[in-house]
This record gives sequence, C-alpha cells and structure tokens, in this order.
Amino acid sequence: MLMPIAIIGSYFKLLRDAVFSPDSFIYNILNFDETMPDKIWYAGSFICNGFVRVTFGLFGLYAAYFAARYTARLYHKDSTLAGMTAVMVIMFCAYANNVGNKLGNKSMFSSSVLQINALLLALLIGYAVGEIFHWLGKNRQPVEFEHVHRVRARAWNALLPASVSIIAGMILGIIIYELQIKILSSSTFKELVIQIQSSNNLLEIIPLAFVVMLLSWIGIGYPLTSLSTATALTSGVATDNLSYALKHGGSWNVPYKFLGSSLVYPYGAMGGASVVLALIVIILLSHQNKETENIAKANLLPVAFNSTWGFMIGMPIILNPVLFLPIVLIPVINIIIASIAIFLHIITPCVYPVLKGTPGILISFFGSNGNWSNLVFSMCLFILDILMLIPISLLGQRIERKLKAYEYEKGQESA
Repeated sequence: MLMPIAIIGSYFKLLRDAVFSPDSFIYNILNFDETMPDKIWYAGSFICNGFVRVTFGLFGLYAAYFAARYTARLYHKDSTLAGMTAVMVIMFCAYANNVGNKLGNKSMFSSSVLQINALLLALLIGYAVGEIFHWLGKNRQPVEFEHVHRVRARAWNALLPASVSIIAGMILGIIIYELQIKILSSSTFKELVIQIQSSNNLLEIIPLAFVVMLLSWIGIGYPLTSLSTATALTSGVATDNLSYALKHGGSWNVPYKFLGSSLVYPYGAMGGASVVLALIVIILLSHQNKETENIAKANLLPVAFNSTWGFMIGMPIILNPVLFLPIVLIPVINIIIASIAIFLHIITPCVYPVLKGTPGILISFFGSNGNWSNLVFSMCLFILDILMLIPISLLGQRIERKLKAYEYEKGQESA
C-alpha cells in the first residue's frame, strides 16, 4: 500500500533535485536560468516541494497507519481503528519532538519523526499498536453492511486497546520532550557524517560506511542522505584538497587522497543508488517476474537520478534479509577498490562540487572535473556491482518460488 506513495514522491523528488533547483544537474545542463520562464520555474518548484512534503515528509504517518492496520487484521481485530490509533500516537510523538525546538519549525507536520528517513520508527509504532490490539482487542469479522449499532459496538470494543496504545504513546512523547531527544533527525547523525567526510583513514571510513549502509537497510536514511559531495566541501580538509586542485590544475596529488567525502558518496554509494540501480538492471534483464519487472521499470528513472525510496519500498529492500549483505557490503567493497585505484594513480580523488541530482555513475566524473578515467572506472565498478548481485538475485527468486508453492499448498488444504 505504501509503494504508490513512495514512487510518486520519488518522481517529484527527482524533479525538485534535478530540474527545479538552481544548483541542480538538469537545470544547469539545459541552462534553464535563461531558457525557462520564471513563472514555470516557480510553479514547478512549488508543486515539487509540496508533493515531496506530503509524500516523503509525512510518510511515517502512512507507514504507522498501515503497519497497525495489517498487524491487527492478521489477528482478526479491528484494523481500521488500530490504524487510526497509530496515527494519533505518531502525531503526538512528532509534536513532542518539535515542541522543544526553539529555532526551527514547531509544527508537528515538519517533524523528522514523520519523514521517510525515519521509516523504522513509524513501522515500530504501527506494529506495537497492532500488537496491543491483538492482545487486548476483541475479534471482528468483516461484514458488507454495518448498522450504526454495530459501528458503536466496534468503537466500544476498541476502547481498551486504543486507550492503552495512547497511554504508551504519551509516555514515549513525554520521554522525547523531557530529554529533548531529537530522534532520527539529520542532527542526530551529524557527527557520524562529519566523521566520515573529514576522515582520511580507511580503517575508520570503512566501518563507518558499513554503519551508514546498515542504517539505510533498516529504514534510517538520514546519514546516507547527508553524505553528499556538496555538503562535504565545507570541511577544512576538503577545502584544502579543493584549493590544491584549483592551484595546480588537477587533483592527482591532493594532500588528502583518501578522504571519506571523496570515496563514500562518489564510489561507495554512487549517490545512494549503486546497489539499487544494479538490482533494477538485473531484474529488467532476467524477465523472471512480471510484477517485480513492472516495479523496476516504474523506478528506473528516479533511481538513475539517486531517488531510490520508491524502489526500496516497492521491492522491498528495507529490512529484507536476502538483500542485507549486498546492501551493506557492496558499497564497502566499492570503497576499497576505489582506494586501491587512487593509490595506483588509475583515478583521481573527487574534490570538486557536484550538482544536485547528478546521476550516481557520473558523480566521480564531475567530481574530478571531467576526468575520463574516473568515468570508465565508475562504469566498471557498477558492472562489478551487478555481477556481485546476480547470485543474491537468483537466491531471492528461488525463495519467492518456494513461498508461492507453500501458499498454493496452504490454499489447497483450506479448500
């Protein structure tokens, strides 16, 4: 149920980041500053920002509702009221998260708790509410028509689990407010991101990159989103690299060759889409499952421009045990290979700023000021990612066939 919302949000994020931003890729390539009328640009920016806000900005709301709804339905409880209770709980947590924010927006609808990057928290809240309805709620069988008396009885039956859920949500919200915990926000992981971007030590960068990809796999996307080359240039060591490259006309011998900002985003994650795009390519080439192929086709364009949430929700990739190892290990392998290539002077470190919405494979090319060896290397690295994913993809297809056979057998037994 969440996939259509995520795909819509991915397309509007693509348009916002790559077209309707002055520092975006397509905007500058096509010189929209001169060729696009201001009214069209302002309208496009307004629409894209609005839909990104109502899809990705409120995604936790939808996730909590459906997690509670389908958990309660699994146990034949009142799924609709479970979903609405989860909405109330997560909205109170969002309010508690923002009310102590003296500098920023205090509206609960702008809270980081509700954003797609905090999906894990929303799923946990929804699941917890669904389980409370499972243990405290009364069984309910769906009927085609409900009279007002039946609806009233439903409300009374859901009163106990809803009350317990709200009390638990109140306690969680009070803890957030009293301790001023800015949970699951960009600032929470700021130190982690800064440490990766400013480190020149591979023994530190590699485990931290592993942590970032692990967080992304469980549904916490803030660190990966923050690891952009543009923001990384604010650190002192990155500025030293850029100054050296501008002074000497190249980045071959910059003082910090193995800087995290030059490795993780351009090569490890390739803008955040390396493993995701490789998986889409495998699905489109294999033609094994029509439904999965349609999901891959629908997400190919946004993923190519680093807007991956539609596919990560639709497959799903998040919390998928089959894809755990490739999601966390392939970027680390990419970083190690890129480090060796930099050491051998096969490629140059990426020290130049990159426009928003730049396709992942092209980030190293533009980040090295148009070095063709970097582009060829990134393409070879992407092909290697595809080859490493093929066995995992075959394993996933085998598991899917066994699950379908099991469901068919259970259906035959119940019939």
